[in-house]
Amino acid sequence: MPPKNGQQIEFLQSVQIFHELSDQDLAEIADRLKDAQYPKGALIFAEGDDGDKLYLVVKGKVRVTRTDLETDEEIELGVFDSGSAFGEDALYFDRERSADAKAISDVQIYYLDKSDFNWIRANFPAIEPYLVAFIRTHEISSQLNISWLGEGEFINLITRRHPIRLFGEVGGILFSITLFITIILGLSYFLKGLESFVRILWIVGGVFSFLGFAAILWAIAEWRNDFFFVTNVRVVWRERILFRGTSRQETPLRTIQSLNIETGNFIGRMIEVGNLIVRTFNSELIMTDVPHPERMRDLIQGFILRSRKRSQREQLVEIRRTIRQKLNIEREEIPSEEPPPPPPIVGKKYGRFALFKTRIVENGTITYRKHWTVFFRQALLPNILFILSLGGIFFLSIYFVINEINGRMLIIGAVVLVTIFFFFWWLYEYEDWRNDLYRVTHDLIIDRDKKPFGKESFRSAPIKNIQSLGHEIPNIFGLIFNVGNVNINVGDQSFTFDGVHDPAVVHQDISRRMEELVAQDEQQRLKEEHERMATWLEIYHHETEDQRFPWRDLDL
Repeated sequence: MPPKNGQQIEFLQSVQIFHELSDQDLAEIADRLKDAQYPKGALIFAEGDDGDKLYLVVKGKVRVTRTDLETDEEIELGVFDSGSAFGEDALYFDRERSADAKAISDVQIYYLDKSDFNWIRANFPAIEPYLVAFIRTHEISSQLNISWLGEGEFINLITRRHPIRLFGEVGGILFSITLFITIILGLSYFLKGLESFVRILWIVGGVFSFLGFAAILWAIAEWRNDFFFVTNVRVVWRERILFRGTSRQETPLRTIQSLNIETGNFIGRMIEVGNLIVRTFNSELIMTDVPHPERMRDLIQGFILRSRKRSQREQLVEIRRTIRQKLNIEREEIPSEEPPPPPPIVGKKYGRFALFKTRIVENGTITYRKHWTVFFRQALLPNILFILSLGGIFFLSIYFVINEINGRMLIIGAVVLVTIFFFFWWLYEYEDWRNDLYRVTHDLIIDRDKKPFGKESFRSAPIKNIQSLGHEIPNIFGLIFNVGNVNINVGDQSFTFDGVHDPAVVHQDISRRMEELVAQDEQQRLKEEHERMATWLEIYHHETEDQRFPWRDLDL
């Protein structure tokens, strides 16, 4: 016979903070578990209550919120479902509750009181890093303005990149400043007689040092804004580039096929930092400089397992809905546990002219233009001539105002006419750049090239037929401006989205559409299967009714 607490042990295996504990350890913890039930809408704890329990959600969902003292608005801090632990912050720091916890459905909970929690921490130190990870997640999420979460989506885990790269950047900058100042000191010593030259050297050194320290502050600010997120729906890597915008790469949990770790060298392994590669069937998300990558991998695997169990429960619910509909059984509607797919990444706000938008999302269709640097490089001559002619008008106007010169209006008029010609040349090149479009619709990829007043070429291919997908940033210029190419193979055709901004996001957009189509096909297949099963049950139901009540078919 299974042990009395076998069900509790099986449940504890799904709780992330107990991941590294053995079944024997979990059996000891299970002996200390206490059970509680809360109906929908019930208050589990309130802000200001004693932090005396660690809660583990067995069934249902719990929302944790706090009230903003300035606006009196309710701020959601997290939603916890089956397998989640909450309430550890107050226990860990031995303080009062800083938020309210309410059941948003009928909830079954196991809990551990303060003495049991302290006993577990003392006897099983392996849970400590997991506790710290989730406590930091709650702290960071309360500070960030996370506006991209979809309906029913909530944060499970947040962590920053390891500071090793930051230390390298800061160390390199400090070394450069030190070396430069040392050279200036040496030159000042050997060139004592040239006071003016030495003074210029020190001014240059001061400017270089100021720029170096500004670069250090820039690097620190950028590092502080790089985060890895894991929600109940997806894995997200958000990079924020100061004064340029935000790059967000993501992968839905349900599509993840493997999680692999890369460590660069012995030092990386020693300080526990590495790259975590999240692979799906058609793409990969490489998260660099992840702290404790093995722990991060294990946590994500736990969230994937919970997501798959949730999907399995949702399939059973869908079968019940279909059977009820077929047999005309009226019952209370079964709530859905599966959140909707994550919303698409909308156009990001960059500090650039609206003339040069490179990614436009309208009604589900994503349009890409080549990066603005491609335009300035391809139209280099008209750009230079147009700018020079504008400058010429400006300086000639000032010069003629200061000096009385005959025929000045004729000269300015000629320069204006030349400028107008260069402007129309520039406008032609701009329209040529603007008319080169790449599009991702619901089910197609499109490559359109159109010359102003000239021919147009148009190629398209079904997204379903894409066989391979990749992106590249080919040179240092591309790295600086985040410009690259996305390569797509569709049967015997190949498409290349050349010179697009943020090719990783373009790759991700196409990958997302591929995954959406696969999910839709799978949903349609399951729906047809459920309908077929329900039809069999309907026939069985009628046949058994005919056997039990044969007179129904008699004409009395």
